[in-house]
Amino acid sequence: MLIYLDHAWKTLGAGSGERSVTGLIQAIEHGAVNRVRPKLMTVLAIMLGSWPALWSHGAGASVMKRIAAPMVGGMVTSTILTLVVIPVI
Repeated sequence: MLIYLDHAWKTLGAGSGERSVTGLIQAIEHGAVNRVRPKLMTVLAIMLGSWPALWSHGAGASVMKRIAAPMVGGMVTSTILTLVVIPVI
């Protein structure tokens, strides 16, 4: 996310030569929007791949549930951190 924000800041700042608060807000919005699709595709692929392990029954299911549950929780918190918290900071 930081790379996308930095690239947007350099791109929007280079065109005008002047850096203002409005330009900063536009750069943050532009960088964050460019990062949404790749992040959501990654998160959905991991969560959909882990979904059968969370709801399975049978031999080895108890071990797989203990592995898949933190992975899904981590992806949710990672998404919130990357798409909401970092652009605000």
